Amino acid sequence: MMKKTSMAVRAGAVSAAALLALTACGGDDAESDDAAADSGEETITVAINGEEPYSYITEEGEQEGATIALAEEIFGEMGYEVEAELVPDWDSLIPGLGAERYDAVSAGMSITPERCAEASFAEPEIMYTTALLVEEGNPYGVENLNDVAEAMESGEDLTLATLSSGIEATYVEELGIDAEGVGSADDGMDMVTGGRADVFALTAISLSAMAEDAEGVEVTEGFVHDMDGTLQYGAGSTVFPQGDTELLDEYNEHLAELKESGELLEIIGEYGFTEAEIPPADLTAEALCEGDLESLQDIED
Repeated sequence: MMKKTSMAVRAGAVSAAALLALTACGGDDAESDDAAADSGEETITVAINGEEPYSYITEEGEQEGATIALAEEIFGEMGYEVEAELVPDWDSLIPGLGAERYDAVSAGMSITPERCAEASFAEPEIMYTTALLVEEGNPYGVENLNDVAEAMESGEDLTLATLSSGIEATYVEELGIDAEGVGSADDGMDMVTGGRADVFALTAISLSAMAEDAEGVEVTEGFVHDMDGTLQYGAGSTVFPQGDTELLDEYNEHLAELKESGELLEIIGEYGFTEAEIPPADLTAEALCEGDLESLQDIED
């Protein structure tokens, strides 16, 4: 029998007073809710940041995206129904996980040593590259973050924006240049379209999806950041609270099966991901948590 997590069992966590209120209302909805409770079905709550194509809420109120589809597949096999909770502030995702506001984070979050000190990551699910959102015509001619650093150092009055806790912010800090931190991908897009920033750095697939209907901007080709000759390959995965190893271990077992069968690509491929975004078999969360990038240097661009 599956372990019930602290926040996940929403179906079983309804208060007695709430159940009485639903019963008093009567009607089909109450009967449906009672049937769900009687079935013993458990709901696991995953936090999302609203970033396409990873995980977001549609205009119709439906939860969508590659990581949500993956969560629904794996947690579904584990006997859970997935409920997405939108957390607009990226910086609040891991703190909220630690505070037990939700059970996992499904947002394509990069596996980094700093984050691993605060939470537990599933094995890598998605590889990704970085891209730059710039004004149409790319007036500064920047194609990667090293170009941005060189432009700034040469005296260009250029404003760069990144997610304040995104992996790109880490790259920028290592480069020793300034950037405006934003709380969400939409905020970064608004910074550039509103003329308050010249460049917004984010994962390539996210920027490409966001910029499809935007006017006056373009997205550079995706790139792997080169930090002093070491390619900073990144991978993201689902995040769990520290100490909840039972849920994490079972999740990883199902994830491994999807990788081996090729079903992982089938699931995330519907959202624009390709074979290039599938992590190699020997890439592990442990290596990324330790900051060991040596195993990644032979990966082809």
